Amino acid sequence: MGKEFNKKYMHPTRRKLVDMVETGEYDKNTTVGYTKTEKSRNVGDKWEDDNHKFEKKEGYTLKTGKNHEAFQKIREYLKEKNNCKNATCKTVKKTDNDIRFIQNGGFCMTCTAEKETVLRVEGLFVPYQNYKVWTKMIVYGKQRLEELKHSLTEVKEEYEYVNEDGTVEKWNLPKSIDEVKSEIQEMIDIGNKELEELEANRLLAFDELKDKNYEHYL
Repeated sequence: MGKEFNKKYMHPTRRKLVDMVETGEYDKNTTVGYTKTEKSRNVGDKWEDDNHKFEKKEGYTLKTGKNHEAFQKIREYLKEKNNCKNATCKTVKKTDNDIRFIQNGGFCMTCTAEKETVLRVEGLFVPYQNYKVWTKMIVYGKQRLEELKHSLTEVKEEYEYVNEDGTVEKWNLPKSIDEVKSEIQEMIDIGNKELEELEANRLLAFDELKDKNYEHYL
């Protein structure tokens, strides 16, 4: 006959576990094995764990992700990017066309039409249009020049291209490296001169608008 098991001398926690196994009854209010110690916090206290930031408020604790501030700045930037620059804009619900106009020129469709009407009346629509066109050309020209400058440092006699099927194509420069570099440099020099002319013309257009206090329309 086995020795009778005596729970009298067991640790209270283990005795609860044995009772649960023997009887099948489980007390939902019973916590076994671990007791969490809550640290006392005062209003205004801030702390964080691996993933979140916490701040003690009056009556509750504010919990935010660690990237909350960065995401908030991104949201504000995107919201501002889609806002019409006109401080008195009356367009309440912006359409996709409004958003496109704002991203391209800073103003919604209605405000763009209104300001362009004013510019036509004042005889300033041509310099206004020229300024916009030359600005786009300058941006594109600078991007193209950066590509050419990069190409200048990457010139080599032989190039390899791996096809989707794994085969490799090889081709050689039709000219010497020095000749190719010379031609690229010539394109860069011409591009720089053209950019200087565009920037000078754009400045003239800007000054023409500024003289009549319409530079804020740009």
